[in-house]
Amino acid sequence: MDETPRFAVDRMLARLARWLRLMGADVLFDPAVGGGELLRCARAQGRIVITRDKRLRTASGVIFLTGNLFRDQLREVMRRCPFDPRARAFTRCSACNEPLQWVDRNLVARRVPPFVFAGHDRFARCPRCGKIYWDATHVARALAEIESLLSERIPADVIAAGRAPVRDAKD
Repeated sequence: MDETPRFAVDRMLARLARWLRLMGADVLFDPAVGGGELLRCARAQGRIVITRDKRLRTASGVIFLTGNLFRDQLREVMRRCPFDPRARAFTRCSACNEPLQWVDRNLVARRVPPFVFAGHDRFARCPRCGKIYWDATHVARALAEIESLLSERIPADVIAAGRAPVRDAKD
């Protein structure tokens, strides 16, 4: 249950990839990588492929999504590979997937708007791309959206039996 879910998401599902990262999943996403190459990379790295590519639907280790809407896709992933997104929400960079590191607020003073620096005590930084994150109203909205998605169709016992959760901030 403490294991972070590891996915490889195809280029047709950029929004889903970002939300899975916000929920704490380790998500390989590269819009330049096609289906066959994505499948090879995923297998080499022990990841589950999430795709809408019909050519991959029968491959092992693949979640083929039938839904067109982002929320339906997220529910489908959670049904097929349940994890508790609340446990690790907002712990990964939404842009490059790297785990975030908490940093001393004085280190980001010149990298965030003055009103943000004045109004927040905790900041995280992506060690790969340098993006700065902090708690803001979008975090509460994202958590509410996650709770809404989870409560709609995914039983709590299914989520509890799953793997990992998430945590992100703002740039």
